[in-house]
Amino acid sequence: MRYSPVLTLALLLSFCSVVFAQNSSMQMPMSGEKPVTLMKGMGSLHHPVSTEKAEAQKFFDQGLTFVFAFNHEEAVRSFRRAAELDPQLAMAQWGIALALGPNINLDVDPAREKAAYEAVQKALALSAKASESERAYIEALAKRYSVAPDADLRRLAVDYKNAMGALSKRYPDDLDAATLYAESAMNLRPWQLWSSDGKPAEGTEEIVAVLESVLRRDPNHIGAIHYYIHAVEASPHPERALAYVAKLPASVPAAGHLVHMPAHIYMRTGDYEAAAESNQVAAVADENFFKLSGREGMYPL
Repeated sequence: MRYSPVLTLALLLSFCSVVFAQNSSMQMPMSGEKPVTLMKGMGSLHHPVSTEKAEAQKFFDQGLTFVFAFNHEEAVRSFRRAAELDPQLAMAQWGIALALGPNINLDVDPAREKAAYEAVQKALALSAKASESERAYIEALAKRYSVAPDADLRRLAVDYKNAMGALSKRYPDDLDAATLYAESAMNLRPWQLWSSDGKPAEGTEEIVAVLESVLRRDPNHIGAIHYYIHAVEASPHPERALAYVAKLPASVPAAGHLVHMPAHIYMRTGDYEAAAESNQVAAVADENFFKLSGREGMYPL
């Protein structure tokens, strides 16, 4: 199917306006919200955690998938379900705290900061039964949150980034750790990784190098692909992400945001028709998600 330039632009603008118009409604539970379930089309991500409850492991994996897909509200719901299924699972509380935290599209308000702090404190309290690597994840994230009224959130974010850097070096084969380290560095300069004339900001080249290292070892890592798109889209060579973008809709067709992500690179490389098609397919995926979850609204681009 081919589109005229005018129709293509209209489709893109229409999609973006829906995203931004509905974004705020994702922050609170909706009256028609349905119980969280394991959804089809969410890929095969698996990050083993210390639980004997298979269902809890599945909900943990789904929660981390939703984190990588920037559907943080549904990630929280999945992690909470994992915690219900296994109340001793420290990493479920870690996941809740992670998903409630800031990202490149959304800073935290005091209520989310407090909820995230409480969740990671629960994770710390349960960590005696966690593995050594899980304790490292939890201890790193604990550096990110504070309920002190005069807390320096920037300092906390830097401390978390440094802790994730140390964790990823300690466990070099843990690709999720490396990916989350890259994201923690991106969060320090949201949407400011490159200058208007294509110069990398401080830390950008390391972010790109870390993500490329992950993708060399696992070209299908959905979190690394997602963050890599964001890391290079404003660079002088966004086309370097073209080798990976089609893997997202193929791997996680139910995650509308990831289905949409190739459009970022298609737009930068002049393939406007492909960008429009990506957004159309993503809109359908999101509509299906809203029907299954009973949630309204949409998460940010």
